[in-house]
Amino acid sequence: MFTTGSKFLIGASVMALIATLVYGIGQGGVLGTVGLTSATVALIGLATLNALLRDSNVFSDDEAPVETSSAAQFSPPSSVWPLGFAFGSVVIAVGLISYQPIVVIGLVALVVTGGEWAVQAWAERASGNVEHNAAVRSRLSNPLEYPVGGAVAIGIIVFSFSRVMLWLSKTNTTIAFSVLAAVVLAIGFAIAYRPKMGAGAVGGVMAVGAVAVVAAGAITGLDGERDIPEFETTSIWQEEAILHPTEYAEGAEEGKHPAGLICESPEEFPEADERASETVASKSGSYQVFLTEDETLAFDVPGPIEEGPAGMVIPRSNPTNVIFRNESDEHRRLSIDFGTETLEVEGEDTEVRHQICTTLIEPGGAQLLTVEADLPTFSADGIVNPNGPGGEEGDGFWLFVPGVDTATLELIVP
Repeated sequence: MFTTGSKFLIGASVMALIATLVYGIGQGGVLGTVGLTSATVALIGLATLNALLRDSNVFSDDEAPVETSSAAQFSPPSSVWPLGFAFGSVVIAVGLISYQPIVVIGLVALVVTGGEWAVQAWAERASGNVEHNAAVRSRLSNPLEYPVGGAVAIGIIVFSFSRVMLWLSKTNTTIAFSVLAAVVLAIGFAIAYRPKMGAGAVGGVMAVGAVAVVAAGAITGLDGERDIPEFETTSIWQEEAILHPTEYAEGAEEGKHPAGLICESPEEFPEADERASETVASKSGSYQVFLTEDETLAFDVPGPIEEGPAGMVIPRSNPTNVIFRNESDEHRRLSIDFGTETLEVEGEDTEVRHQICTTLIEPGGAQLLTVEADLPTFSADGIVNPNGPGGEEGDGFWLFVPGVDTATLELIVP
């Protein structure tokens, strides 16, 4: 049975064929004959194609097209994955010309959305039943979607919490999370008190809470972290005095700190020496240096003390824990002078003192100092060290107490 469209095309093909024969025999024109022949072939092709496709019509007495025609097939649901795939492509393009880590985000979005899109397209062709296709897709994707999605969601919430905590001050953090804990407890009590509460209501409350946490994290993250002051150590003050002498001198003139190097000064540096720990827990294998009541230095080392050397021997290139105990009646600090080193100071290579020290320790206090000597003692032979015994110039490495000429002890590094 021919459809209406097929009949028209077959008739047009026959008329074109007749016209071609009449023109070709009667007129003998080559150009016209070729043109009419081309039109005839084109019409025959269209007629054949239309007959095969049945003009997209389904007849009531023909059962096969009822099941196989396009009109009998279900329409696939709308999908967001193509939009996500396009978004990932745009993010990659933006990252390539701006900030390269953004490319990683785009690649992740591209892989995830592309995979989901491919699985959905494959599942839609599993059968002609929409529910069966949805079940096929879930069976394939859910074992991967649920754990990955849960991990991502938990990571986002934890990261949002961290942004809020770093934005709030220490006091406000305690208050905020105490209130939040009380709210969570109240919600849990309400759910337990009404066990018949619908799953939709519980899910809605959790969704609102999650959105609130993420929104708070985004806002506080964009605003930035709170200012966390850096604890000023003796090493920082020593480096500041050596590497930025001009600024250091200006601070001394303004009365912010003493003028000398902290490791050579018996005075207090407020931001480094105040609130410093002056107790040390019991430690095994530690070296100990004592400032005695008569303000001389004595030492104790793990194991027996070697005979011969008048100073304290420590290993080279290994961190060594030295505990300084102040048994005198004054606030004192222990300093170690490793000679000189070359540093770039205000654009020029300069020989500067290589020193480390503890903070100012009150009488009876103790503090741990970690020492690591990279060079042996003989590397300083012939180099003048002004912190030698009794304030006299000598060479080598020395432990000394600023302001106390009698408190010197040679440091020997094999």
